[in-house]
Amino acid sequence: MSITAADRISLAAFRRVFKRLAKVRAPASRNVYLLAYVTISTVCMHLKTQPAQTAPTAGPSKSAPRSRWQSFAHSVGCMVLVAFLVRVLWIIVAHTYRLRTSEDNWGFGWEIGRLGYSLATGHGFSSPFGGNTGPSAWTAPIYPWFVSVAFRLFGNYSRAAAFWLLVFNSAFAALTCWTIYRTARRLFNETVAVWSGWIWALLPYTIFWSVREIWETSLSAFLLSLLFMLTVEMEGEERPSSWIGYGLLWGVAALTNPSALSFLPFAGCWLVYQLHRRRKRYVVPALLSAVVFWMTIMPWLVRNYEALGRPVFIRDNFGVELRIGNNPLAEGIYVLAYHPGDSVVQYVKYKQMGEAAFAAEQGRLARAWIEQHPGRFMVLTFRRFIFFWAGMPRVSDVAGLIATKNVLFLATSVLAIWGLLLALKRRIHGVFLFAALLIFYPLVYYVCFPELRYRHPIDPELLILGVYLVSETRSAASTRRDAEEFPELSQNEVLPQFHTVSVIVPVYNERKTVMRLLQQVARQPLSLHKELIIVDDCSTDGTREFLRENDLQKLLGGNGTNTVKLVLHERNQGKGAGVRSGLEQASGELVLIQDADLEYDPRDYPALIAPILEGHADAVFGNRFHDGPHRVPRYWRYVLNRAFSMLCNVLTGLSIHDVTACYKVFRREIFSQISLRSDRFSVETEMTVKLAKLGVRIYEVPITYHGRTYAEGKKISWTDGVVAVYHLVRYRFKD
Repeated sequence: MSITAADRISLAAFRRVFKRLAKVRAPASRNVYLLAYVTISTVCMHLKTQPAQTAPTAGPSKSAPRSRWQSFAHSVGCMVLVAFLVRVLWIIVAHTYRLRTSEDNWGFGWEIGRLGYSLATGHGFSSPFGGNTGPSAWTAPIYPWFVSVAFRLFGNYSRAAAFWLLVFNSAFAALTCWTIYRTARRLFNETVAVWSGWIWALLPYTIFWSVREIWETSLSAFLLSLLFMLTVEMEGEERPSSWIGYGLLWGVAALTNPSALSFLPFAGCWLVYQLHRRRKRYVVPALLSAVVFWMTIMPWLVRNYEALGRPVFIRDNFGVELRIGNNPLAEGIYVLAYHPGDSVVQYVKYKQMGEAAFAAEQGRLARAWIEQHPGRFMVLTFRRFIFFWAGMPRVSDVAGLIATKNVLFLATSVLAIWGLLLALKRRIHGVFLFAALLIFYPLVYYVCFPELRYRHPIDPELLILGVYLVSETRSAASTRRDAEEFPELSQNEVLPQFHTVSVIVPVYNERKTVMRLLQQVARQPLSLHKELIIVDDCSTDGTREFLRENDLQKLLGGNGTNTVKLVLHERNQGKGAGVRSGLEQASGELVLIQDADLEYDPRDYPALIAPILEGHADAVFGNRFHDGPHRVPRYWRYVLNRAFSMLCNVLTGLSIHDVTACYKVFRREIFSQISLRSDRFSVETEMTVKLAKLGVRIYEVPITYHGRTYAEGKKISWTDGVVAVYHLVRYRFKD
């Protein structure tokens, strides 16, 4: 997390302000300001212990350095910090911790507040509506437990407890900036990521739920966005540790908000499909994750069975929720006359029958009413669909206030759905996950009843889609203006958009050099997201074990800048087979092939990809034999290389100076038109010949080359040269 000196000065100022308020305010508010002072002090202490981040050494990239403001705007740490501080200040300035105390503090968390109170006073998870009504499973258990912790630390229903819980909400709401940024950057681009993160940090609507409600809304939004992010980033991942953590996190999400489970089948199946598509094992990782998930929630299920006398999957109030939305008084919103927390009649029934029996009875009555009034149920379902996406009809003392809020609420929904349709049209990778979430998450609320806060757990994904739509609309408008101003531009002259470069690194017995090379690749500054695909060709010198035992994503991930994938061959097949395996894993728009022996310098990446980014080329070859400074090659090796290149040029009609150079960059879509067959080093020749037959635009750029000797580990031999000549002739006249 990069924190500037200005951030530290601002935090210190906030700290001094809270310290003074803690001294001079009235006793009733002193604890609240003291808690704020302690919170900000903790953040300051954390930042003081953080070592200064060293900027990466600038390579030969031509991009201009970012200004201080740009660095601040693109810093995820700054997003999270600003989001948190804004919310804490809002809580203090607006006194949102002063919750209403009427109805015996019912407004302090409603059912969750009552459950937290029962836990704090030693009565267990019980009595969600007050009194002594026995054990309960009215809500999921995690957030009420946090409420009970606040009550134990600061007093039951105290302002200090309210402040702590709102700060707790704010912390997770702020961390959601991080998950939004990572997801948007991975699936779209940096612009969408930055704007989405800052809008979430500063938009009053997103701030509201964390600073006003003692409920699990903000925590649910963070957990679901975190699971969405991990689903995207685990694509092709088969490590057991990753799938164990994935299952554990889904268990935590289920025990926080079971509605999130509507996304679980689609997220899990998408990940399994990605493994299957890459011909990796998927049964064991999926089963392992499922076992961990059930082990996480099983203690709560056992507790429910023992306490309530019947199996209950996390919550038991679905029948009541169904009845509140489907009854003779229903108009598409909740009817409080059927809620035990708002109706004395229902509360008496609830207390007499017990929670489990009451919920079952209400569910039976709701289903009977639906069977008797199917037409009315369909009308109500349509209304609930509208209310979920367009906002709830309410009464306000301020004329036009609710209508204005609902218009803005509807606008966010329309932008998100429109963005989803655009992403589907353009076949954005991962758009299936957005579609599944938007379609299936709200279904339960169409059947029962909606509320504004019910949509908030999927608001991070809606925001990303909305920002994507706006960014693409602006890009399209800019393109139209450019077309009007420069009508002579052809479609071929419009620069393509690239977001990710897949770096394929075939490895065989490179234990001494592989990690150094991978670190150089990971640290190379580029404007594109780097996807490192490491393909070990059944090494026998310990390389395979070294790669498998280390957490490569942690070592090389660069805080989300890079994605790392590891492919292990079960038998040695050759460099060409490694390239093919890497292409099967590649998801980037660009593909770069990198040897693992340190002969080629990753600092040449900017020069290699520049012709493609600028729209001049479809493929770029490195050239070791240029007029600039370079290591002098062995004479006969140089002669043979030039002779082979000349033969290739004669057969293909090209004029490439260095056909056998291993540095090559391509637009990935090219490989959908050719099929690589070579297993060994002659894959370089095969690619050149087939690209020439396609007629793609090929550029050459000078590169740095540090050749090895055979004593140092060079593997190519004269037999590979003979095979390359054979393949050159073969693939020129026959595929």
